Amino acid sequence: MFNSMELGRIAGIPIYLDMMFVLVLIIFSYPYFTSGNTQMMSAGFIIVIGLLLSILLHELGHAFAGRLFKAQVSHIELTGLGGIAHFERSLPSSAFARSMISLAGPGVNLGLWLGLDMLADSAVGSGNMMVALPLAVLSSANFFLMIFNLLPAYPLDGGHTLDAWLGAIFGSIWATRIVASLGLVVAILVALFAVPRMAIFLLLVALFIGQANLEALRGVGGWRR
Repeated sequence: MFNSMELGRIAGIPIYLDMMFVLVLIIFSYPYFTSGNTQMMSAGFIIVIGLLLSILLHELGHAFAGRLFKAQVSHIELTGLGGIAHFERSLPSSAFARSMISLAGPGVNLGLWLGLDMLADSAVGSGNMMVALPLAVLSSANFFLMIFNLLPAYPLDGGHTLDAWLGAIFGSIWATRIVASLGLVVAILVALFAVPRMAIFLLLVALFIGQANLEALRGVGGWRR
């Protein structure tokens, strides 16, 4: 439905941008662009670029961590539901390696959250509120990205990390069963949060998570032994 375009390469990794990603960013920032205020529109532009870079850096975190463990990324795709780092082959069997690769993305968001928050506080202290506004929004966005990606569900980083350690203890089938079941709970909770607020995007995210975890559970035969 949506076309992708190659933005370029970073460290030899092709970066593809799905047009739905652009649409989601525009919807997220439309109050700034429709405010009629030049400064607010400028803040909206900074927020759009900052969100794109935040998600891209998150995926590059996975890619560079993967290189440390001999797992190469073929390309990175920025889609309407976030970013995806496509690895050339299966990740290492080591639970430590897999968890480090998975947690590298949220680790980048942690650094961005703290760094942008400090810059926003500095801008507030100097009285430059129009600079502080986009910095504060981007700081909060990175905090949300970090927390959300750590939830125990497929295909989120928290789900893959939990899968790595449960797999080392109980085996891959039981790890999938446990994480997928938790993922279905996460999907339900996200949907329950989104419905009363008419948050259409969050509802789409809940459906995506629910489908991914239901398919994972079916892939191991459900809870049948």
